[in-house]
Amino acid sequence: MKLRSRSLLAAAVALASNGALSADTYLNVFFDSAPMQGINVKFDGQDLGMTDERGSVSTYTPAGAHTIELYRAGVLLTSVQYEVDADEDAEISVTFPEDDDSPEITVNKFDSDDAQATGYVGGIITDRDGLPIAGASVVEANSGREAMTSADGSYELELPRGQYSFDVSHPDYSGATIRDIRVLADLGVVASLQLSPRPSGVGISVAAPIIQGPVEEVLTVGTYKPSDSSLGLERFSTNVVDALDIEQMARFGDSNVAVALTRLVGVTVTGGKYANVRGLDGRYISSTLNGFLMPSTDPMRRDVQLDLFPAGILDSIEVQKTYSPDLLGTTTGGALKITTKGLPDERTAKMSLKLGSNSEYIGKEIITYEGSNGDWLGFDSGLRDLPQNVVDATDGGTSLTVGCSFDFCVDPLTAAQYGVEFQDDYNVGTKKSNPEVEMALSFGDITDSGLFGYYGALKYSYGTDVRMDAQLSNPFEVDGEYNRSQENYSLDGYFVFGSNFRAEDEILSRTMLLRDSDNTTRVDSGFDNGEDIYIDKVILEWVERQFFSQQVTGKHVFDIGADAHQLDWRIAYSNTNRYEPDRRQYAYYSGTLSSSSFERRWSDLDEDSIDYGFDYVAPVEFTSWWTTEFAVGALVSEKSREVELYRFGIQPMPGSDLDLSVDANLEETLAYYNFALDKVRIDPNTTSTDSYNADENVTAGYLNTTTDLGDSWTVMLGVRQEDFEQILEYPNSPESNNSLESSEALPAFSLTFAPGESWQFRAGASKTVSYPGIIERSQSSTFDPETDRPIFGNPNLVYSTIDNLDFRVEYYFSDEESVSLALFNKEIENPVEQALPPGSGSAAKGITYRNSEAATLNGIELDASVNMFETGSWLGFISGNVAYIESEVTLDEMSLALEGEAQQGRELQGQSPWLANLQLGFDHYPLEQKFTLLVNYYDDRIYRVQRAARTGPEYEVGRTEINFNYEKMFSETMTLQVQAKNLLDSEVEYRIGDRITESYKKGIEVSAKVSWEF
Repeated sequence: MKLRSRSLLAAAVALASNGALSADTYLNVFFDSAPMQGINVKFDGQDLGMTDERGSVSTYTPAGAHTIELYRAGVLLTSVQYEVDADEDAEISVTFPEDDDSPEITVNKFDSDDAQATGYVGGIITDRDGLPIAGASVVEANSGREAMTSADGSYELELPRGQYSFDVSHPDYSGATIRDIRVLADLGVVASLQLSPRPSGVGISVAAPIIQGPVEEVLTVGTYKPSDSSLGLERFSTNVVDALDIEQMARFGDSNVAVALTRLVGVTVTGGKYANVRGLDGRYISSTLNGFLMPSTDPMRRDVQLDLFPAGILDSIEVQKTYSPDLLGTTTGGALKITTKGLPDERTAKMSLKLGSNSEYIGKEIITYEGSNGDWLGFDSGLRDLPQNVVDATDGGTSLTVGCSFDFCVDPLTAAQYGVEFQDDYNVGTKKSNPEVEMALSFGDITDSGLFGYYGALKYSYGTDVRMDAQLSNPFEVDGEYNRSQENYSLDGYFVFGSNFRAEDEILSRTMLLRDSDNTTRVDSGFDNGEDIYIDKVILEWVERQFFSQQVTGKHVFDIGADAHQLDWRIAYSNTNRYEPDRRQYAYYSGTLSSSSFERRWSDLDEDSIDYGFDYVAPVEFTSWWTTEFAVGALVSEKSREVELYRFGIQPMPGSDLDLSVDANLEETLAYYNFALDKVRIDPNTTSTDSYNADENVTAGYLNTTTDLGDSWTVMLGVRQEDFEQILEYPNSPESNNSLESSEALPAFSLTFAPGESWQFRAGASKTVSYPGIIERSQSSTFDPETDRPIFGNPNLVYSTIDNLDFRVEYYFSDEESVSLALFNKEIENPVEQALPPGSGSAAKGITYRNSEAATLNGIELDASVNMFETGSWLGFISGNVAYIESEVTLDEMSLALEGEAQQGRELQGQSPWLANLQLGFDHYPLEQKFTLLVNYYDDRIYRVQRAARTGPEYEVGRTEINFNYEKMFSETMTLQVQAKNLLDSEVEYRIGDRITESYKKGIEVSAKVSWEF
């Protein structure tokens, strides 16, 4: 597909050509959008010289066939064959893309008097201090065509190819004339200059200086590549793709990946962390970071916790919604591709400071408990450490009766020694909430030759999420209220180093350490309808999440015959850790402390991952209208997880006079002296399956072909062979060991038809797979970290297979404006969902996992973006999307019996029927301001299934959130951003039937961020 390129002034680079527009060849060589200097050029076998600092060279061209060859360090990069008639010019552009498979070569030929082809002239007009001049007039001398500079001093004119002069004027500055500027077809010429202030005084006349072009200080030329933008990525992909680039994320104020994803059509985020694409949760989504698999830091889910990845290290986010064989076999809802920053184009240094407030709780008293000295940095300083000698003495936390045959046979002195090892911090207090704080620093540079470069980023942030007087009204569980405060500490570091040792070759090393810690205090009070008692419950929890990754990637382009082949390789080690030290939970039943509900829990999840793989792409041109790109690749991913979990309770001794009432001070009740007096003992509650080891291995290879038939048709056909193995081993319970294996061939087919530059039609079919998560098959006794409900794994789970159909039609008004309509269908065999466990009492409140028989999902997505108006001072745009999704689940016999016959055919859990986004933006050029209104809506979605006696599942009620962002650039080095989030402040609600079972407010968040660039 051919698309006329248009200059992007912000990305323009130095290039100029000499000579008359007659019987000449003009060669321009780029790497991405940067000129390539020092390329040796041979014309018909004779040395023509080297490209200059603008990447250009030209020569007189006689009629006939010619060959141009490009060399660097004696290595042939590419060659161009073309033919011209007498008095016919040739304009040749060779661009080596940063990510594409082979150089993009365009050859345009024109008669000397051809005025049909056009190019662009633009630039930036500044004063002597380098500050932009708004309202300057730039007039082409012959035609009188005029452009006015905007607030950033930029202008642009579209002109037929040829040679021109321009008069530049402004009432406050001396005028100037730029002469001999050559416009080439389909390229942009950037002519920028500085104006001197007009001298004051009456009768003074100052002649306009004449600037001959090309002049190195003022004249530059560059090309705009559509793939540099998110819209271009979507347009030129052979699959259905939605994308966000870093500029959009900055404008929308998205602080991390999870927030940014909510802008994409058909995508929502649950719990502020987990993506749901086209109604499908994380088990149907593949996630990669720079092409590598991402391990999860949540032991309870297969999802990746996306809030862990801050916007400051990101380059782009792409969601490919159709499967292709180069992706993981779990790409059903979509493939989430996160790309972090690479090498900078130039020296850069940036610092930012952000402060935020919340209308609901900032400045008010919030609940808290005694923490450690290192909490403010996100590290427990040792206060919450598990006493190792107690673990050793209690047989791994399983028994206090080691060597005994009956309970409590340990002598009182020994029992006391174990009991006093634990910190006696239980009480809940209050403190005044603090404002949100974020500090970030980034820096980078690249050598003049572009051979070596680096980029680094550091960030620290603190925030609070508080639910004050949240209401509970569940007729089957608790009527009452709760308060919850959660303080978040984030500390991130990122560093990339690499080399572009040839223009098209690259080796990068990326190192990242991302830490996120949550300190949670929760107090519940109410009447438990299921147990018929009043309950007061307290949870004190500290969780540290950490992601470390060391990645090395390489890209190499080389010629085989007349074709450019590309080899990409990658290898990475990563480690994720979720550390939950000393989670304390206790409850009072009808005013009396329940020893059975008292628990102190230590858990540590550590997962190592090694990934390596390669992709090799080879294009073959069969005829002038038939070209096929063959791609082969392989992936090996080996994950090893180790989980340690220890649980301890308390046991009041018979006849003790402990005060267990709700009015008593618990820290006095469980003080060290009461353990020493043997009034109470610790009670080890760890089970033999609480700790386990797990391995997950994926081995895959693929073959894919992408065939261009003329300019209108593209066919993608390929297959992936993916083998999956999951092994769970229990060191303390070998008889519980189990494994799951899968070996599937996963084909994919897509067809793209582009009848012109504006229309595009896509259709595709594929088969994908979904694997159950480790915890879903584990027999370890675990608890949901949000609800504290018991989780019962199911080792009998099997994997699911999915048949996918996709169709999308797109229309492009311009490079920046488009509308698209997509339809999709998915047929799922053996879908895994959360399910109800059989049983009664506390077990009935838990969850398990089960394969349903089948599920069907259908949806439609509409996405559009248009510029409403653009004047010399204002730009207004509107973009938005809406998705409608419906699903139907065929329940298995057990789930049907527990949920009830009425739930046969219910929707998938977590799937909203309607999703919508709206972005409305205005840019004011003279004062360099941006105004953006963001609207996000999601419909009701199943939060949790319920038993047949109840009136259907519990739903998270849909809600609309409106945010407003303001940005003001005070100078080239200082920018202010102000955000107001959740302006409606509507309640977050859950319901069963028509009854609201839980509700709370999030508050209106307001923040200001100042950034400085150096």
